[in-house]
Amino acid sequence: MIKVLVVDDSVTTRELLVHILGQDPEVEVVGQASDGARAVEMAGRLKPDVITMDVVMPDMDGVEATRRIMASQPARIVMVTAHADSSEPAVAFEALKAGALEVVAKPGEPGRDHDWESRLVDTIKAIAGLPMVNMAAGKF
Repeated sequence: MIKVLVVDDSVTTRELLVHILGQDPEVEVVGQASDGARAVEMAGRLKPDVITMDVVMPDMDGVEATRRIMASQPARIVMVTAHADSSEPAVAFEALKAGALEVVAKPGEPGRDHDWESRLVDTIKAIAGLPMVNMAAGKF
């Protein structure tokens, strides 16, 4: 079972992600956070296999939360953000530099991208199988 922590300040987006991930029998959502500070705390306590992380959030953004998680209790992080498109490549670059393994664009208009849900689940499953690097200790 792949344990996932869903982090997004939008209740609607969190509920959508929980619903999508809950459809797969190999995935279990073990927690939800609405900001980066809570994500850091929950990552340490829940030890999820994968974290879906928004970029723009109150109190602590997703990039800073990713940096802190990777320095203290490394996890596989997938940024799921509206800022992943080609108009803002710096956002994706900063997320990857902070330790995220993938940046996935949130879906646009409902119903336009029928494959988005399956691609998200496939991405989470693929990333869950990757070895984890402890950046703080320099260990694999």
